[in-house]
Amino acid sequence: MIFADATQVESGGTAEDVMQSSESLGLPPNSLDTESSIKQGCKYFASLLSSCKNQGIDDLNVAIQSYNYGGGYVGYVAGKGKKHTFNLAESFAREKSGGKKVTYANPIAVAKNGGWRYGYGNMFYVELVNQYLTVPQVSGELAQKVMNEALKYQGWKYVFGGSNPNTSFDCSGLVQWCYGKAGIYLPRTAQTQYDATQHIPLSQAKAGELFFFHSTYNAGSYVTHVGIYVGNNQMYHAGNQRLSNKEIAGLEC
Repeated sequence: MIFADATQVESGGTAEDVMQSSESLGLPPNSLDTESSIKQGCKYFASLLSSCKNQGIDDLNVAIQSYNYGGGYVGYVAGKGKKHTFNLAESFAREKSGGKKVTYANPIAVAKNGGWRYGYGNMFYVELVNQYLTVPQVSGELAQKVMNEALKYQGWKYVFGGSNPNTSFDCSGLVQWCYGKAGIYLPRTAQTQYDATQHIPLSQAKAGELFFFHSTYNAGSYVTHVGIYVGNNQMYHAGNQRLSNKEIAGLEC
Protein backbone atom coordinates (compact mmCIF):
# COMPACT_ATOMS: atom_id res chain seq x y z
CA MET A 1 0.00 0.00 0.00
CA ILE A 2 1.96 2.97 -1.28
CA PHE A 3 -0.42 5.48 0.23
CA ALA A 4 -0.34 5.42 3.94
CA ASP A 5 -3.93 5.86 4.92
CA ALA A 6 -6.22 4.67 2.15
CA THR A 7 -8.37 2.81 4.64
CA GLN A 8 -9.33 6.09 6.28
CA VAL A 9 -10.38 7.62 2.96
CA GLU A 10 -12.15 4.50 1.71
CA SER A 11 -14.09 3.43 4.78
CA GLY A 12 -12.97 5.37 7.82
CA GLY A 13 -11.53 2.08 9.07
CA THR A 14 -14.94 0.92 10.28
CA ALA A 15 -16.09 -1.45 7.51
CA GLU A 16 -14.73 -4.99 7.13
CA ASP A 17 -13.87 -4.17 3.51
CA VAL A 18 -11.58 -1.43 4.80
CA MET A 19 -9.99 -0.66 1.42
CA GLN A 20 -13.29 -0.98 -0.46
CA SER A 21 -11.58 -3.33 -2.92
CA SER A 22 -14.42 -5.80 -3.56
CA GLU A 23 -15.44 -4.01 -6.74
CA SER A 24 -11.94 -4.33 -8.23
CA LEU A 25 -12.69 -8.08 -8.33
CA GLY A 26 -16.11 -7.54 -9.87
CA LEU A 27 -17.83 -8.30 -6.55
CA PRO A 28 -20.61 -6.32 -4.88
CA PRO A 29 -19.41 -3.60 -2.46
CA ASN A 30 -18.30 -4.79 0.99
CA SER A 31 -18.00 -8.46 -0.05
CA LEU A 32 -14.49 -8.96 1.37
CA ASP A 33 -13.36 -9.38 4.97
CA THR A 34 -10.63 -7.11 6.35
CA GLU A 35 -7.63 -9.31 5.53
CA SER A 36 -8.87 -10.07 2.01
CA SER A 37 -9.69 -6.40 1.47
CA ILE A 38 -6.17 -5.28 2.35
CA LYS A 39 -4.54 -7.97 0.19
CA GLN A 40 -6.75 -7.21 -2.81
CA GLY A 41 -6.36 -3.46 -2.35
CA CYS A 42 -2.58 -3.80 -2.36
CA LYS A 43 -2.69 -6.09 -5.41
CA TYR A 44 -4.96 -3.71 -7.29
CA PHE A 45 -2.83 -0.69 -6.47
CA ALA A 46 0.28 -2.56 -7.65
CA SER A 47 -1.47 -3.21 -10.98
CA LEU A 48 -2.20 0.52 -11.30
CA LEU A 49 1.46 1.34 -10.66
CA SER A 50 2.41 -1.14 -13.38
CA SER A 51 -0.08 0.41 -15.79
CA CYS A 52 1.37 3.86 -15.10
CA LYS A 53 4.89 2.60 -15.77
CA ASN A 54 3.82 0.95 -19.03
CA GLN A 55 2.33 4.23 -20.23
CA GLY A 56 5.33 6.36 -19.30
CA ILE A 57 3.78 7.93 -16.21
CA ASP A 58 5.99 8.45 -13.16
CA ASP A 59 3.54 10.55 -11.13
CA LEU A 60 2.41 8.50 -8.13
CA ASN A 61 -0.71 10.61 -7.76
CA VAL A 62 -2.05 9.18 -11.02
CA ALA A 63 -2.11 5.69 -9.48
CA ILE A 64 -3.64 7.04 -6.29
CA GLN A 65 -6.50 8.78 -8.10
CA SER A 66 -6.96 5.70 -10.30
CA TYR A 67 -7.53 3.59 -7.20
CA ASN A 68 -10.74 5.56 -6.82
CA TYR A 69 -11.64 6.14 -10.47
CA GLY A 70 -10.46 2.87 -12.00
CA GLY A 71 -7.70 2.15 -14.48
CA GLY A 72 -9.28 4.29 -17.18
CA TYR A 73 -7.89 7.36 -15.48
CA VAL A 74 -4.34 6.19 -16.22
CA GLY A 75 -5.01 6.24 -19.95
CA TYR A 76 -6.85 9.55 -19.64
CA VAL A 77 -3.84 11.21 -18.00
CA ALA A 78 -1.39 9.51 -20.38
CA GLY A 79 -2.94 11.49 -23.22
CA LYS A 80 -2.97 14.77 -21.30
CA GLY A 81 0.57 15.40 -20.08
CA LYS A 82 1.20 12.29 -17.92
CA LYS A 83 0.78 14.24 -14.66
CA HIS A 84 -2.16 14.26 -12.28
CA THR A 85 -3.77 17.61 -11.58
CA PHE A 86 -6.97 18.42 -9.78
CA ASN A 87 -8.33 19.90 -13.00
CA LEU A 88 -7.80 16.59 -14.81
CA ALA A 89 -9.48 14.66 -12.01
CA GLU A 90 -12.37 17.11 -12.13
CA SER A 91 -12.77 16.91 -15.90
CA PHE A 92 -12.64 13.09 -15.84
CA ALA A 93 -15.43 12.98 -13.25
CA ARG A 94 -17.44 15.57 -15.15
CA GLU A 95 -17.30 13.48 -18.32
CA LYS A 96 -18.15 10.23 -16.54
CA SER A 97 -21.03 11.76 -14.56
CA GLY A 98 -22.49 13.70 -17.45
CA GLY A 99 -21.91 16.89 -15.50
CA LYS A 100 -24.05 15.86 -12.52
CA LYS A 101 -22.97 17.52 -9.28
CA VAL A 102 -23.60 16.28 -5.74
CA THR A 103 -23.19 17.99 -2.39
CA TYR A 104 -19.91 17.10 -0.68
CA ALA A 105 -19.28 18.67 2.72
CA ASN A 106 -15.71 17.47 3.25
CA PRO A 107 -13.58 20.43 4.46
CA ILE A 108 -11.17 20.02 1.53
CA ALA A 109 -14.05 20.37 -0.92
CA VAL A 110 -15.63 23.24 0.99
CA ALA A 111 -12.35 25.17 0.86
CA LYS A 112 -11.88 24.37 -2.83
CA ASN A 113 -15.30 25.01 -4.34
CA GLY A 114 -17.82 25.54 -1.56
CA GLY A 115 -18.68 21.86 -1.05
CA TRP A 116 -19.56 19.82 -4.12
CA ARG A 117 -18.10 17.17 -6.42
CA TYR A 118 -19.18 15.46 -9.61
CA GLY A 119 -21.23 12.32 -9.13
CA TYR A 120 -18.55 9.88 -10.25
CA GLY A 121 -15.90 8.63 -7.85
CA ASN A 122 -14.24 11.35 -5.81
CA MET A 123 -12.26 14.01 -7.63
CA PHE A 124 -10.65 15.00 -4.31
CA TYR A 125 -9.20 11.53 -3.69
CA VAL A 126 -5.53 12.48 -4.03
CA GLU A 127 -5.97 15.40 -1.66
CA LEU A 128 -7.79 13.16 0.83
CA VAL A 129 -5.06 10.52 0.79
CA ASN A 130 -2.11 12.92 0.86
CA GLN A 131 -3.25 14.55 4.07
CA TYR A 132 -2.32 11.38 5.99
CA LEU A 133 1.32 10.90 5.01
CA THR A 134 3.74 12.20 7.65
CA VAL A 135 7.48 12.54 7.97
CA PRO A 136 10.07 13.76 10.46
CA GLN A 137 12.57 16.36 9.26
CA VAL A 138 15.51 14.12 8.33
CA SER A 139 18.40 15.04 6.02
CA GLY A 140 19.96 12.53 3.64
CA GLU A 141 22.91 12.04 5.98
CA LEU A 142 20.67 11.42 8.98
CA ALA A 143 18.48 9.06 6.95
CA GLN A 144 21.56 7.00 6.17
CA LYS A 145 22.42 6.84 9.87
CA VAL A 146 18.89 5.64 10.61
CA MET A 147 19.12 2.86 8.03
CA ASN A 148 22.65 1.86 9.04
CA GLU A 149 21.27 1.19 12.50
CA ALA A 150 18.06 -0.46 11.29
CA LEU A 151 19.85 -2.92 9.02
CA LYS A 152 21.78 -4.32 11.99
CA TYR A 153 18.54 -5.99 13.05
CA GLN A 154 17.31 -7.27 9.69
CA GLY A 155 15.80 -10.72 10.14
CA TRP A 156 15.31 -10.35 13.88
CA LYS A 157 12.06 -11.62 15.33
CA TYR A 158 9.21 -9.16 15.83
CA VAL A 159 8.44 -8.74 19.55
CA PHE A 160 5.38 -6.79 20.63
CA GLY A 161 6.50 -4.14 23.11
CA GLY A 162 10.16 -4.51 22.13
CA SER A 163 12.12 -1.28 21.89
CA ASN A 164 15.85 -2.12 22.02
CA PRO A 165 18.33 -4.81 20.92
CA ASN A 166 17.97 -6.64 24.23
CA THR A 167 14.27 -7.29 23.61
CA SER A 168 14.12 -7.05 19.79
CA PHE A 169 11.53 -4.66 18.39
CA ASP A 170 7.97 -3.91 17.44
CA CYS A 171 7.30 -1.38 14.66
CA SER A 172 7.41 1.85 16.66
CA GLY A 173 10.13 0.56 18.97
CA LEU A 174 12.37 0.00 15.95
CA VAL A 175 11.66 3.48 14.61
CA GLN A 176 12.27 5.14 17.98
CA TRP A 177 15.55 3.27 18.53
CA CYS A 178 16.99 3.87 15.05
CA TYR A 179 16.07 7.54 14.92
CA GLY A 180 17.42 7.95 18.43
CA LYS A 181 20.78 6.60 17.28
CA ALA A 182 20.74 9.30 14.59
CA GLY A 183 20.11 11.97 17.22
CA ILE A 184 16.37 12.40 16.69
CA TYR A 185 14.02 11.70 19.57
CA LEU A 186 10.62 10.24 18.71
CA PRO A 187 7.89 9.13 21.14
CA ARG A 188 7.31 5.44 21.77
CA THR A 189 4.10 4.44 19.96
CA ALA A 190 3.03 4.67 16.32
CA GLN A 191 0.21 7.05 17.27
CA THR A 192 2.43 9.43 19.24
CA GLN A 193 5.10 9.32 16.52
CA TYR A 194 2.40 10.25 14.02
CA ASP A 195 1.29 13.12 16.23
CA ALA A 196 4.87 14.39 16.59
CA THR A 197 5.78 14.46 12.89
CA GLN A 198 5.10 16.89 10.07
CA HIS A 199 2.57 16.01 7.35
CA ILE A 200 3.62 16.25 3.69
CA PRO A 201 2.15 15.30 0.28
CA LEU A 202 2.84 11.70 -0.67
CA SER A 203 4.61 12.77 -3.86
CA GLN A 204 7.39 14.34 -1.75
CA ALA A 205 8.30 11.13 0.13
CA LYS A 206 12.04 10.39 0.27
CA ALA A 207 14.21 7.72 1.84
CA GLY A 208 14.34 7.99 5.61
CA GLU A 209 10.80 9.27 5.99
CA LEU A 210 7.98 7.51 7.78
CA PHE A 211 4.84 5.79 6.52
CA PHE A 212 2.00 5.39 9.00
CA PHE A 213 -0.97 3.02 8.83
CA HIS A 214 -4.13 2.82 10.87
CA SER A 215 -6.46 0.08 12.11
CA THR A 216 -4.09 -2.77 11.30
CA TYR A 217 -5.08 -4.25 14.67
CA ASN A 218 -7.02 -3.19 17.77
CA ALA A 219 -4.42 -1.17 19.68
CA GLY A 220 -6.76 1.27 21.37
CA SER A 221 -5.49 4.08 19.13
CA TYR A 222 -6.08 5.13 15.55
CA VAL A 223 -2.55 4.89 14.10
CA THR A 224 -1.22 1.36 14.63
CA HIS A 225 1.77 0.72 12.35
CA VAL A 226 4.84 2.59 11.11
CA GLY A 227 7.77 1.85 8.82
CA ILE A 228 10.77 3.63 7.31
CA TYR A 229 10.68 4.41 3.58
CA VAL A 230 13.93 3.39 1.86
CA GLY A 231 13.10 4.31 -1.75
CA ASN A 232 12.06 2.32 -4.82
CA ASN A 233 8.70 1.42 -3.27
CA GLN A 234 10.44 -0.35 -0.38
CA MET A 235 9.71 0.10 3.31
CA TYR A 236 11.79 -1.26 6.21
CA HIS A 237 9.64 -2.22 9.17
CA ALA A 238 9.07 -4.59 12.05
CA GLY A 239 6.19 -6.65 10.69
CA ASN A 240 4.22 -9.39 12.36
CA GLN A 241 7.09 -11.90 12.08
CA ARG A 242 10.48 -10.39 11.19
CA LEU A 243 12.30 -7.08 10.75
CA SER A 244 12.68 -6.69 7.01
CA ASN A 245 12.21 -4.75 3.83
CA LYS A 246 8.80 -4.96 2.22
CA GLU A 247 7.58 -3.88 -1.20
CA ILE A 248 5.07 -1.19 -0.29
CA ALA A 249 2.82 -2.00 -3.23
CA GLY A 250 2.32 -5.45 -1.70
CA LEU A 251 2.68 -4.58 1.95
CA GLU A 252 1.19 -6.84 4.57
CA CYS A 253 0.76 -5.08 7.90
